[in-house]
Amino acid sequence: MKNVFIIGAGLAGLSASVHGIKKKFKINLFESSNLVGGRCRSFFEKKLNQEIDNGNHLVFSANENFYELCKIIGSVETIKVLPPNLQFYDLKKNLNWNLDLRQINITKLLLGKVNLIPETNLLDYFSFLKFIYVPYKKTVSDIVGQSKLFPTLWDPITLGVMNTSSHSASARVLSNVLKKTVFRGEKYCQIYQPKINWNNTIIKPCMDFLINKGCNINLKNRLKKIDVTDNFVSKLYFNDQEIIIHKKDLVILAIPPSNFSKFFHGCKVPEDYNSIINIHYKMPKKINKEFANEIVGLLNSYSQWLFIKKNYLSVTISNANYFNNIDSDEIANIIWKEICCYMKINSPIPDYQVVKEKKATVVQSPRNFELAKKLNHLPINLVISGDWTQSDLPSTIEGSILSGKRAIN
Repeated sequence: MKNVFIIGAGLAGLSASVHGIKKKFKINLFESSNLVGGRCRSFFEKKLNQEIDNGNHLVFSANENFYELCKIIGSVETIKVLPPNLQFYDLKKNLNWNLDLRQINITKLLLGKVNLIPETNLLDYFSFLKFIYVPYKKTVSDIVGQSKLFPTLWDPITLGVMNTSSHSASARVLSNVLKKTVFRGEKYCQIYQPKINWNNTIIKPCMDFLINKGCNINLKNRLKKIDVTDNFVSKLYFNDQEIIIHKKDLVILAIPPSNFSKFFHGCKVPEDYNSIINIHYKMPKKINKEFANEIVGLLNSYSQWLFIKKNYLSVTISNANYFNNIDSDEIANIIWKEICCYMKINSPIPDYQVVKEKKATVVQSPRNFELAKKLNHLPINLVISGDWTQSDLPSTIEGSILSGKRAIN
């Protein structure tokens, strides 16, 4: 039986563990903290008196690796499916509109059967076609920066999908996303969200599956050092144990690039990151019922996406580095004023929790994807995993899960 040692119990590490169990490997999973799930975990928040998600995630029905994992761990019934009809609101212009991704196909474009975004015309929608072929080093701004759809569609979609400014984000990766979703039609554009939270949909079922299958799980075990002999990992040093690694064993490092560089100093890895801030507001049910959609995009605002939950409202600010050194209370008040503007109410700020992730994702630029792609001078029995290692997908749930699966395969 093949012995696999997986370092890191985020989504990539959990995915590698589940797929390794499926292949009848002996899985040994190590995590430096006492928490698993990485950016996809949930926790009980005393101020809101309920369990909330650490952050928000957009998952589409085209994300086949996500759905496959849920089938393996038996959590498909915990998913709800939302139509791909995105509501947007421009705070500066006080305009509302819907973008139905099911309408974006060649036939409907030619027939003019598209609900137009305000101040745009039908010809502007042909900017979608610019993503059919994209040079590798181009950014989203390079491709569609002059389109009238740039401020109302391309920029907010890029931020939501890639947590990176359109002026830096890889157009090739956004092209891959469009080809897997919008360009394939309605069946692939549905939006998956958890009925309860992400812990209930992915993290807990993964852990239950691994425990039931006899996976060797080691929490609070930090990897301190790696010995390499004759281009093979030969020993792993943890804070409380040392493990000899044989040539036939496999080691998977499912860790961020900042941690990876501590063990392999000669490798060039992405060093620039973008933060994500999520603010969770406790909301009375009577206010929650005012929202027609469960997901709302905001423009000309600090807020980018509103996720309407059962008893709370969750706001996501992507590419939020400019807020890194600002007090959480100040951020919460700034964002609450925007929500009141959108809802056209004047209400005191409710209880809230601000979650800052200063290194949420690497900057998803052509240069950083190229750096990750060139990480090939590694020990023979070592594989790296994590959303940042995927040069064809953004740093999302799907990218994390696929990276773990690829590491095992």
